[in-house]
Amino acid sequence: MRVLRSYGRGIKEATLQPKMIFILWVRNFIFGVFIFYLFFKFFSDTTGKSVLAEGLLKKFDFNVLLELLIHHGESVSTILSVGFILILVYFLVSIFLYGGILSALTLSPEARDEKKGHFAQVFFQGAGKFFGRFFRLSIYSLILWTAFVLINIVLNPVGRFLTGNGTNEQLAFYLFWIRLAIGLFLVFLIRMILDYSRIEIVIEDSRSVFLSLFRIVKFVFQKFGKTLVLYYLIVLTGIALIVIYWLLKSILPSFSSSLLMILVPLVVGQLFIALQSWLKIIFQSAQLVFYISLSSS
Repeated sequence: MRVLRSYGRGIKEATLQPKMIFILWVRNFIFGVFIFYLFFKFFSDTTGKSVLAEGLLKKFDFNVLLELLIHHGESVSTILSVGFILILVYFLVSIFLYGGILSALTLSPEARDEKKGHFAQVFFQGAGKFFGRFFRLSIYSLILWTAFVLINIVLNPVGRFLTGNGTNEQLAFYLFWIRLAIGLFLVFLIRMILDYSRIEIVIEDSRSVFLSLFRIVKFVFQKFGKTLVLYYLIVLTGIALIVIYWLLKSILPSFSSSLLMILVPLVVGQLFIALQSWLKIIFQSAQLVFYISLSSS
């Protein structure tokens, strides 16, 4: 029941945060525009209206794509470099925003009334205050990600042994899906540990980031079943949103107007991005409620 209450309150809290959703949407929109422009500029500069462009637009042709990569290797290298920088900046901005999200969510009802009309001040002050600590947490999380890599390295020879170096194709097929399930489980587990670590750092105003991470690892394994159930409930909510999005895309009518053909899918896509932002806040708020309820009991 505690898990379901936390899940329900997380959804309610996230729904009451339109300004927060807007900030996260703007973050995704800006980076999306940069990436779209990057690739659009590359293809327009390198192909234009040539036969090469027609080959890519009418039908995907690997040979055409390979020719593009060979003849425009420097441009591809530049795009990869810029793309890496964009990913790094996105990562840093995300760390920054986590502090704002949790600072706003952890305000008491009295403090919220007092700070009413000062959302931006609360959000960005919290983002700045916890950025350094959350960045250090990301560095310390490399310990967990290293363990993830080592587990996968260990599973490689086990898989080869069980399948006779791949000769048992049926068993190899099943082991592939088992490996995928284990990998996703570990990724979600690490992300969940980091979520609770950020929550503790904000609630306790802790500067001992490594100690907070250590305590949360202990907390998660002590409440392993409940923390997993809550996390996967939210993950299933995200999967449901993806299914709804693709269903909407599949039933969109064909428009005679070229403007509507572009505008309608664009609006649907932006709504989906806003829902993704809403889901991110649900993760933080539901786990925050759950952590507080366990800490106070």
